[in-house]
Amino acid sequence: MKKLRIPIKKLILAFVLISIALFIFFSYNGKVFQFIRQGKRINILVLGCDELKFTKHADVIMLLSYEPRTRFLDILSIPRDTKVPCSKELSWRGYRKISEIYALVYKKSKTIGEACLSSKKAIENVLEMEIPFYLQINYQGVIDIIDTIGGVTVNIDEPMDYDDYAGDFHIHFTVGEKGLKGNEVLKYIRFRDRLLGDRGRIERQQKLLKLLMGKLTEAKVLLKIPQIYRNIKDNIWTNLNFWDFLALANEVRSFHYENLRVQSLPGKSEYIRGTDYWIPDEKMSEEVVQVIMNSYRIGWKTSRSVYSGEKLGRIAKVEVWNATNRKDLAYNVQRKLRQYGIDAVRWGNFGIYKKYTIVIDRLGDVELAHKVAKIVGSSVVKTEIDKTRFVDISIVLGNDFMGVGEPE
Repeated sequence: MKKLRIPIKKLILAFVLISIALFIFFSYNGKVFQFIRQGKRINILVLGCDELKFTKHADVIMLLSYEPRTRFLDILSIPRDTKVPCSKELSWRGYRKISEIYALVYKKSKTIGEACLSSKKAIENVLEMEIPFYLQINYQGVIDIIDTIGGVTVNIDEPMDYDDYAGDFHIHFTVGEKGLKGNEVLKYIRFRDRLLGDRGRIERQQKLLKLLMGKLTEAKVLLKIPQIYRNIKDNIWTNLNFWDFLALANEVRSFHYENLRVQSLPGKSEYIRGTDYWIPDEKMSEEVVQVIMNSYRIGWKTSRSVYSGEKLGRIAKVEVWNATNRKDLAYNVQRKLRQYGIDAVRWGNFGIYKKYTIVIDRLGDVELAHKVAKIVGSSVVKTEIDKTRFVDISIVLGNDFMGVGEPE
């Protein structure tokens, strides 16, 4: 009788998954597990901090908002220059940048926990949202995560060059697809270009987070979760415990990439008393928060393909912009989109060259945005809530655009 041979990798994966299941069972009283069991939203404030001699600065500020009922994750980037109210102890003016709140509280208390809690409270006041959990990670922690999962492949759109000879910090990347290790990834997300400033840096941070979410669903990376935790535990400060991380890891195991929506806090840049601030738009920020809080209504079906307009479920209103040097491209594309039940209410030239086609969700309907992206052949989907445009989707046609396929 022939013996049944099971590949060693499958045995290891089965062991890890069973171990995770057992850990989740024994972590029944963990806070995150209780949130998941009760179907309660999990909000986590993530702070990425530098390591200076006298203080720390929150360079990266993000809200992760996970809806366990639909397994949907929202990521909201908050510019570090965001103007927030503060106590008179921190400023006689009554306001500071959100990154300064962390730095000043840490400098005064020398306690990371106090700095995290103060930042969390400031963000809660801006968003009018309860955030039960926080996680602060330093640069070395980011490097360790990337190196443990074997690096990431990033497509660099524009040349990146920066030299700080005093600080011995140098960034030099050419255009193209690059395999980056931990230290190189850190340079990639810290780079600040002159044109987009902090907005460009936030876009790269969001792109990296999307890549990480994609890699964390791979079986070979799931096997490394215990190793990742061991490597970063000395470089993070959080009110999440080991069991909470295991509960989150179990959710990641069955997470679908399409159930990810990335946004930035809407607002505008303003120069006040010799300093640049990001002033949140109260009305639009409220709409962004409402979109996030309504993610329990999303019923994304990942196995569903899109071939014809009937499968969109409704007529979609879009605007189409030509970001190439191809004549009449936006006009020709909007005509073809009508075959799919997509109504283009505006079209024309974008005014700025774009290498890649971008689909922008304007109302928070990420499912519709992904379907339209498949029709126009775009792999870049992002959410920027703007109801004043009176469209569901904005389509920016980049140089990679290959055409709209014929509906079946």
